[in-house]
Amino acid sequence: MTPAEREEALERREANAALLMAKLEKDRAALEADIAASAAASKAAFAITRALQGDAMKRVKDLEAECTHLEARLSRLKGEAAKAAPALSASEVAMRLEESASERAALAAARAELANDRAALDAERGSFERDCAGRQAKLKAEAQAVADLRAKLGVIRHEIEGGVKAREAEVHKKELSLEAERNRLQASADALMRAEAQLSEQRAKLEAQIAALAAKEVMFEERHRQLQENMKHFVKA
Repeated sequence: MTPAEREEALERREANAALLMAKLEKDRAALEADIAASAAASKAAFAITRALQGDAMKRVKDLEAECTHLEARLSRLKGEAAKAAPALSASEVAMRLEESASERAALAAARAELANDRAALDAERGSFERDCAGRQAKLKAEAQAVADLRAKLGVIRHEIEGGVKAREAEVHKKELSLEAERNRLQASADALMRAEAQLSEQRAKLEAQIAALAAKEVMFEERHRQLQENMKHFVKA
């Protein structure tokens, strides 16, 4: 794999990791929001149940007090009936018996209502306990899911940090290589500049020599011409 392909693969992996991390962070936030909502709902349900239990206990106490009052009244009426039995007529005895029967029926109805209220309270308490157990199990499972998600995020973060460190090392190595190559090119450029300066100097010297040779050639041609003229004059003479 070439360095360019390796760098491209690393960039793709970092992009995928960033997307996965964003998705996991979004899921974690949603899960924590659900947990918070469930906890709030559980607290509200607990408060409502406590209020209902308080009302039910108050009602039970009121019914118990009423039953106690009715029982005391029945006992009192029985005592009065026993004391006044010789002096009472048959109609009064029948009336007292009817009152006692009605009070006994009211007491039985109050006891039955009290038993029903206690049964409803027990059923509601059992339902609340089961609901609390279910909510606690759900909260525990959600907390475990959050812990697992945080563990996954830690692993992914560790992998990303390792990849970033490896890429930083590779980039640093490339920077050092580029710096060495730049220094080598700069040295080559300096050498070329020195060579060009030397060539320019040599060219200037050669041009000066060529100019001197041209001047000598002109001087030689002038002397040659003068010699030819002298030869002509000598021949004529």
